[in-house]
Amino acid sequence: MSSVRSLILFALSAGLATVSAADVSGDGTTTRYWDCCKGSCSWTGKASVSNPVTTCDIDDSPLTDYTVASGCDGGDAYMCSDQSPWAVNSTFAYGFAAVSIPGGSESTWCCACYELTFTSAAIEGKKMIVQATNTGSDLSEGQFDLAIPGGGVGIYNGCTDEWGAPSSGWGAQYGGISSDTCSTFPTALQPGCEFRFGDFFEGADNPTVSYEQVTCPKVLTDKTGCIRDGETPTGSDTSSSSSAAAVSSSSTVVASSSTVAASTSTVAASSSSEAAPVSTSSATSAYSAPASSSSSEAAPVAESTSSTLSSSSYVSSAYSFTGTYASASSSSAAAPVGTGAAPSGYSPGGDECEVQYIYEYE
Repeated sequence: MSSVRSLILFALSAGLATVSAADVSGDGTTTRYWDCCKGSCSWTGKASVSNPVTTCDIDDSPLTDYTVASGCDGGDAYMCSDQSPWAVNSTFAYGFAAVSIPGGSESTWCCACYELTFTSAAIEGKKMIVQATNTGSDLSEGQFDLAIPGGGVGIYNGCTDEWGAPSSGWGAQYGGISSDTCSTFPTALQPGCEFRFGDFFEGADNPTVSYEQVTCPKVLTDKTGCIRDGETPTGSDTSSSSSAAAVSSSSTVVASSSTVAASTSTVAASSSSEAAPVSTSSATSAYSAPASSSSSEAAPVAESTSSTLSSSSYVSSAYSFTGTYASASSSSAAAPVGTGAAPSGYSPGGDECEVQYIYEYE
């Protein structure tokens, strides 16, 4: 039988498979915030996406007018409460963040998704997939400012107007509450606040991470309404990274020296390269206030895209890939290769493509 490498080369040459244009990974830091303001990725013209990130009015009802000014700048657009994090189980979670990735810009960050693997504190080894809903000039390269209710308002505070929060937000202006007082929060924000003190996050304070850009799960894009052009959201909130996805019982692949049952497979190319680590010296045991502005922006600003890759790795590979095997009647998927088990249908590292397997016999 021909080798896997030969099969992939055949698929590429025949136009049956494509390789992701860019795979982004590196090491970084996390912080937390919740300022209730309209995020930067909620403005039009920031990136090539289906729609900007959804915002809500002061009653937490979604807005369809993307030109409404931020509630932090005298307007009526605020963060929606459902863009809070949640845990699937004690080792895997979903959420949203303001981001700054080396070598990129808002046009590459907005509405992109990243798998974070925590590398410090009690949550070391746990994974979280976040969608970028915001950016900020105060963020360091490789920083993910996790959107967590009660995480601190920073410079801008829309929470007093939207939810009646204290004038400096709940808890400290930077870092927010220091203990679980989430029961005093508005009902819509309590689950997201409790996330920080639950079995997944365990009260961790700005843990470090390694990150990799992945295809956005539908459970995130359904909340934001924002999908990057050319990307098809995948994944499900019913499975976790700690359990392998089931392979459809109606599609079987059997291989031996004389018998092969062939099926049509979906293959997503991913990167096998590792980026040089981003400095994590900014992660401390206590929350440090940013030097200037907060993660939210009141209006769009012009920017240029840096051509310097810095410490992120923008690479692609034809030979490191994940496969999902299923019949036309099933959407179940095999767990990704090389990244540990993940949500059903979740494919890191780029777009999916169809490959027709061709086998040879000796």
